[in-house]
Amino acid sequence: MAEEKRRRIHVVSHGPACLDGAAAAAAVARFYRREKVQTVFAANAESDRIIQSIPSRAGEDQEHQLWITDLSWTSTKTAESLKRLVAEGTRVFWIDHHRTALSRAGGPEFNVPFAGKVLTEQYSAAKLVFDFLNERASTLEGGDVEELERFSPVIAIADDHDRWVHQIKDSSDWALAVQTLGARDSYREMVKLRLPKMSPILAQGMEIGRRAVRQSIELARATQADTVAQSGVRIRTACCFGYNSEVAADLYNQQTNVVIALYDLRSFGVSLRKSADCAVDLSKLAETFGGGGHDAAAGFEFPEIRSVLGRALAADLGERLAKAT
Repeated sequence: MAEEKRRRIHVVSHGPACLDGAAAAAAVARFYRREKVQTVFAANAESDRIIQSIPSRAGEDQEHQLWITDLSWTSTKTAESLKRLVAEGTRVFWIDHHRTALSRAGGPEFNVPFAGKVLTEQYSAAKLVFDFLNERASTLEGGDVEELERFSPVIAIADDHDRWVHQIKDSSDWALAVQTLGARDSYREMVKLRLPKMSPILAQGMEIGRRAVRQSIELARATQADTVAQSGVRIRTACCFGYNSEVAADLYNQQTNVVIALYDLRSFGVSLRKSADCAVDLSKLAETFGGGGHDAAAGFEFPEIRSVLGRALAADLGERLAKAT
């Protein structure tokens, strides 16, 4: 009997500390548990570079698949890189639910002959990946549907938290654990889970995260500043050290028509959140800075702020030094 052809699976998913991105990647890894799966996590600003770095598998005597989950890209060079991979035999799958990706889906940067593509805001990326693997299992040789099904409770947790449904009481704890451990280590734990509960490492991350959230909230409160835009929307800015969603929830608590902008001193990115009554589409706001996301949660890179902080400190020190001499 001929030996079954092996497959090499490469996953690029949203990171560096995203529950949905980690769960989406873990779903692929569990489905292909008998195959060699390589996974890398990318922040939005890194996606083009990382996807373009995926090596060619031309000439290898095994099937190669590339799964891009919970993530998009902006450069047409990335499309050209993906086209070369496809021409060499790689099957490329793209599954995302971010509004920014959906709004640009017809752009030249996404003109790629995908083997499978799902773009919808209906569910989180982890849920979309899970459903796709189940529905296409008969055409995806080498997959283990039973192993995937055992992961369904964690998929439900990721979907509950990422879409802010919050009907599963532990979903915020799982997100906190991933934010503390990072997507890479959390993914490794998720792949090994035999029961739908946190491993000791994930639970430890959650407890450490609870303490870190309190510290990040204290930092945000100490650096908070408010302004009102011409539209009447209040903009509340602050610094934090990770745990953006938890910090934002504290800052917009009992507030109306407010947008929260957090400069994260851990990731050096800006996270946007808003009060429930605010009509601003944060994904469109973030897109003006080269970022993206969802209506109620988005983000972008803002490297200029680093030099602004440096200049402000230098100016203040110079003024005080002049007075002291």
